[in-house]
Amino acid sequence: MLKKKLILEKIRIKDIRFGNITNIQDGILTICREEMLGKLSSEKLTDVAVDLARPGESVRIVPVKDVIQPRIKKEKGTFFPGVLGPADSCGEGVTRILEGCNVVTAGSIIFYQEGIIDMDGPGAEYTIFSKYCNVVLSAKPAEGLSSTDHEKEMRLLGLKAAHYLASCTMEKGADDIEEYELAETKEKLPKVAYVYLLLAQGLLHDNYLYGMNMQKMHPMFMHPNEFMDGAVVSGNCVTACDKTTTFDHMNNPVIRTLYEKHGKELEFVGVIASPVSPVLADKERCSMGVKNLAQLLKLDGAVVSEEGGGNPESDLMMICEGLEESGIKTVLMAHENCGKEGTAQGITIVSEKADAVVTAGNTNVIITLPPVGKVIGVPEAIEMLSGAPEHSLQEDGSIRTAMSVMMGSINNIGTGKLGMEEY
Repeated sequence: MLKKKLILEKIRIKDIRFGNITNIQDGILTICREEMLGKLSSEKLTDVAVDLARPGESVRIVPVKDVIQPRIKKEKGTFFPGVLGPADSCGEGVTRILEGCNVVTAGSIIFYQEGIIDMDGPGAEYTIFSKYCNVVLSAKPAEGLSSTDHEKEMRLLGLKAAHYLASCTMEKGADDIEEYELAETKEKLPKVAYVYLLLAQGLLHDNYLYGMNMQKMHPMFMHPNEFMDGAVVSGNCVTACDKTTTFDHMNNPVIRTLYEKHGKELEFVGVIASPVSPVLADKERCSMGVKNLAQLLKLDGAVVSEEGGGNPESDLMMICEGLEESGIKTVLMAHENCGKEGTAQGITIVSEKADAVVTAGNTNVIITLPPVGKVIGVPEAIEMLSGAPEHSLQEDGSIRTAMSVMMGSINNIGTGKLGMEEY
């Protein structure tokens, strides 16, 4: 494995507010709204606004597109390699992080697969993002702007805002420091890799690796630090409950858990990143590519996580079959669509080889969200969100909807808050 040492310097944020300058003092992030908006100007977006949403406030954010943790490379002052900065130091060196604070992009709906974050009440219990101080960016597309360009502009808006907020950390001391380096194991342990499936399907279902759409890529072997350091950015309008946000890519719990077990229970070899295409020939090509890399790495085991649902389940099962037939033990991670009562078949395609599967939960569960004091974004968009029943917005302002609309609630990589029971 390529030698890379990544140092994450975390500055804890316990509150956010507006002020005359953008600064951090005693854990409070003060934001100069006018300066921030000046950094985010775009001819393709109108009515760009910045709002604040804190844990415990009666606030609903809708429709949410992405969540991004503010980060910056200490040596170069850049971040998001291949998009806002160079890629040459990704996965190594020192990265400053605002811990406890995120940028959330909202505003006019781009595609029906966006979501909701409630900062208080029962809805807050379904998403980890309710526990963060959120800087919410809303905007409208300029007249005539296509959905594809609208998504791109909102993606850049969020990344620029996250970089701007992180830039005020450069002279601050860190509250916590974490170091990540794949040291050589002292004894022979099972060799395990993480197979990270990334949607690359077009029609606003895409991820970007070093700024390049994953549609153009073949499965590749990567250092886990690259993902922790912003190599992958979400441009993905997949169903909100299982959306892998940019925050999730940088804080992937599978990568962190495998790091924790490295040298103790297993040898964490690295990450095989593979695009999920809607085309059968591409699914077969990528399944073969994953299998070839796994054999070259002489793996004993692999963890494979899904992104999205429906046709990506065929990728999951094809990869599982290829690895198991090669003698590589495989664990799968995926959500289910079991219907409102939880009795329907949860996954569309199954294989007898898939005998170790971790479920993230049922996206079809119906929930009720009470009215809130403030809505940031476009309340009417609730009716258009993927999985929302017809007339989900009630007269009293409450919402009767499906779990699928809650950001990160049924997360395929395990960032959600739901648990499970084994029967």
